[in-house]
Amino acid sequence: MSKQENTKQSYVRDPRICIIGAGMSGMLMAIKLQKAGYKNFKIYERASTVGGTWRENRYPGVACDVASFAYCYPFEPNPNWSHRFSPGSEIFNYFKNTAEKYQLLPYISFNTEVTRAEFKNNQWHIDAVKNTSSDDGASSSVTSMFDKNEDKDKSDNEAIIESDSFDIFIAATGPLHKRKYPPIDGLESFAGDRFHTADWDDQYQLAGKRVGVIGTGSSAVQMMDPLSNEAQSLTVFQRTAQWIMPTDNIKYSESSKKWKRRLPILGLLTRKFYDGIGELFGKAALQDGWQRRYIDKATLENLNSIADPELRKKLTPDHKAMCKRMIVSDSYYPAMQRSNVDVVANKILRIEPSGVIYDDGTENGKLVELDTLITATGFYPNAWGVDNIIGNDGVSLSDAWDNGVRTYRSITMPGFPNMFMLIGPNSPITNLSLIDIAEIGADYAIQCVDKFRLGEITAISPNAQVTQDFTDKLVSAFDGTRWVSGCNSWYLEVDGVPVTWPWAPSRFRKELKKLDLDDYDVLTG
Repeated sequence: MSKQENTKQSYVRDPRICIIGAGMSGMLMAIKLQKAGYKNFKIYERASTVGGTWRENRYPGVACDVASFAYCYPFEPNPNWSHRFSPGSEIFNYFKNTAEKYQLLPYISFNTEVTRAEFKNNQWHIDAVKNTSSDDGASSSVTSMFDKNEDKDKSDNEAIIESDSFDIFIAATGPLHKRKYPPIDGLESFAGDRFHTADWDDQYQLAGKRVGVIGTGSSAVQMMDPLSNEAQSLTVFQRTAQWIMPTDNIKYSESSKKWKRRLPILGLLTRKFYDGIGELFGKAALQDGWQRRYIDKATLENLNSIADPELRKKLTPDHKAMCKRMIVSDSYYPAMQRSNVDVVANKILRIEPSGVIYDDGTENGKLVELDTLITATGFYPNAWGVDNIIGNDGVSLSDAWDNGVRTYRSITMPGFPNMFMLIGPNSPITNLSLIDIAEIGADYAIQCVDKFRLGEITAISPNAQVTQDFTDKLVSAFDGTRWVSGCNSWYLEVDGVPVTWPWAPSRFRKELKKLDLDDYDVLTG
């Protein structure tokens, strides 16, 4: 062995890697690490099983709004999807089966919530709380510490505090996981059954119930058809009308599945087709062109399919298509036209034990009596699963983001060395497959892990000026996009800048394809 080879060999290290979350992106990161030869990692998961979004969201009609063949790992294709947009239970089972196939379970610390992560002495020091509840997401209390009283004292469920240290910190919780409840007076006073869409009671019977739904986002739209088929009455309390892209959810035949099993290339081509559709959606939001005109025309024609002019008026948005996240559905408008469905577009004044009171122009408002109240009000964006992340000089991530969420290319953050965010702020989180986005980030992070292993770096964080230059370009690039065309969207940060990616999705892949250490402050030795 040469002297040079011997020197290189002496620098080889086995980095300890912490992954927060055993959902889609956390599992992807773990499998990518395995494939790259890394085994010294640990996954913290707050629940008792894998699956993330698809474990917690089990409301009637739940499905991915990205085609199934595009929403699966490229290295683990599934020829057996039942529909173009397969139900959430299928997706959940896909991730559970994948976790077992790749033997991820021994790496996961279940029922464990990371409460603090601090970078000091060139390592990330993690504090976590072991939750003694054994909830697996099969009932209305998915995880007791994250229910409608999530800010209550959690001491009853917390018995064990764990501390550990790692070289690399991967935040893989995704941007949308902390449930958001509407700030409506009297919400807690409702005497009937109440739950969030991400806290569904699988045993709950809707038949014969007077059901109210607050919200009209993707979850609410997906629920309308099954809820209206079962409930005695269904009242939708709408703050903002949505544009709906009509898309048939075709069912795949047994013959189609059989051929995809025999010829995997057919599944690959199907995936490529839907990847191309995602690119078109991305371009439509970015700039004027035939893609944008097509979506505007299709959504308007879909709206005009509503026969009742009064209902059509209620469901007409006051913003342009794609200003908010585009919703795809072929069942929403038909469901809204059923005789047992009503839309209340007036402001909710308060909630009482017997139901919801809305402003009808009278002094006291009008009461809608309900048996069941569902809050389909989504999630707080960019809540990264750890309330207290501390970087260099004791600066917290929440303080660093106080004036707006900013990162370098969505994956790293100045002052937070060896920390990587999968599907981070300003990634292409619109109507593209989040699996593709997570994979791009995972591959990028592994380049850094490789350099750490070889002793080329000890700590790495993006240079502050480089990050500012990137941010300036990013902010200016939003001019002319639909995201800043005048609506109130969860995409918008406190400074009014969207947390999406203002360029073509292909540029995201290109910019994160190769690590450039010149963009970073690097500590060696």
